[in-house]
Amino acid sequence: MSTEKDQKKAAQTMDMTRGEPRKLLILFAIPMILGGIFQLLYNTVDTIVVGRFVSEDALAAIGATSTSTLLINVLGNSFTNAITIITSQAEGASLPKRIRQALTHSVYMVTAVGLILGLVSFFGARPFMRFLGCDPTIIDLSVLYLRIVCGLTIFSLWYQGSSALLRGIGDSKTPLYFLIFSSVLNMVLDLVFVLLLKQGVAGVGWATVISQSVSALICTVYMFRRYPRLRPQKGDWKTDFSMIRDLIHFALPMMIQESVLTMGMFVITAVINSFGKDTVAAYAIGSRVESLAAVAFSRLAFAFSVYTGQNFGARRYDRIKEGLRKGIPMVAGLAILSSAIVLLFARELASLFLSDSGSEALVQATDMIRMEAMLYIALGIIYTLTSTLRGIGVVHITLVSGLFEFISKIGCTLLLSPIMGTRGIWLAAPLGWVLGILPSLVWLIWWSKNPEKHSVKYHRVG
Repeated sequence: MSTEKDQKKAAQTMDMTRGEPRKLLILFAIPMILGGIFQLLYNTVDTIVVGRFVSEDALAAIGATSTSTLLINVLGNSFTNAITIITSQAEGASLPKRIRQALTHSVYMVTAVGLILGLVSFFGARPFMRFLGCDPTIIDLSVLYLRIVCGLTIFSLWYQGSSALLRGIGDSKTPLYFLIFSSVLNMVLDLVFVLLLKQGVAGVGWATVISQSVSALICTVYMFRRYPRLRPQKGDWKTDFSMIRDLIHFALPMMIQESVLTMGMFVITAVINSFGKDTVAAYAIGSRVESLAAVAFSRLAFAFSVYTGQNFGARRYDRIKEGLRKGIPMVAGLAILSSAIVLLFARELASLFLSDSGSEALVQATDMIRMEAMLYIALGIIYTLTSTLRGIGVVHITLVSGLFEFISKIGCTLLLSPIMGTRGIWLAAPLGWVLGILPSLVWLIWWSKNPEKHSVKYHRVG
């Protein structure tokens, strides 16, 4: 018979081990989709405010930092993704102490990683930008933005870590509430710092950092008030080397995978920079539109990591396979819908970011948007397969997929850009998505034939 405590837990979090998979995935993904929209909204506001109210040079300066900021973010987020894997599997296996230990040890590791990445960002900003061949007319603005946003990345990791733990136990709503709060605060601060205080690129950076830090603090306090079972007990703070080992076991391959992909983007960014400021600005705009177009199907795909993690922890392999059979068509359908909308309104979407309707940057951005939109379905599938593998804990296969994607992107960029110009660069990403699917797909087909046998060595709980 359920206790009152159990009933409260069920009301606040989502048990993915029972119920119709499609319904669970949709219900869990909706808050993440809304959160993604708000996150993109404030990122887009940053770009629009800079492009329209500061200068095209300022827009290009922030665009030139995109690969550097991405590298710092993915290195830190690899640890927060590891928290979701451990927490979701422990939730499925009903191991509350392990969830609390994941929380305490993530505090240690996020703090250490945040400080290290912050120092590297602050002192390495100018060498990074020089290495990428950043245009001398915008390098000072790029360095300033990097030092603010990435130098203080610990606040972003703090918020992401709290959200990762909440999603792991089946709560995707609470992170949404605080992401909305952070987004609104960021937009308000953008206007204050840029329009009123005339702080330009620095103002956009400070608006991001302040909104993230305030949101992180309030989210943590609220999390402990809403979920007393997450409050660490005295013994949970004691160093457990097996927990540290597990966090590193899951985080390290993801760090390598994301770092490899991002380092590939360094090469691509260097090629983009060689084409001049218009191409840099076009890339910044195209990347924003891609993120906006992918928000629905990517968040639905990301829901598979928690769904798979809980069912894997509970050893419900049949439900993992059922979820894939029913979920992949939903992701594919949303991706196709996104492709259709973006292909129809590519120029209008690009025009949101620049006031000069006849600029070369706008023409190039429209090209990029259209070329990538044709293969959003491949992006949706690779997101789904990667999330499923991470839920199981098979992060080394996602690393192999990342290598496939990396090699194809770099190869296509270097081979096609001299022949096709910027269109050769824009084509590299979609081709990388297609090739990156193969290793994950092959492994999941092999695993599905005998999941009981093939899953034994991946269970780290229960």
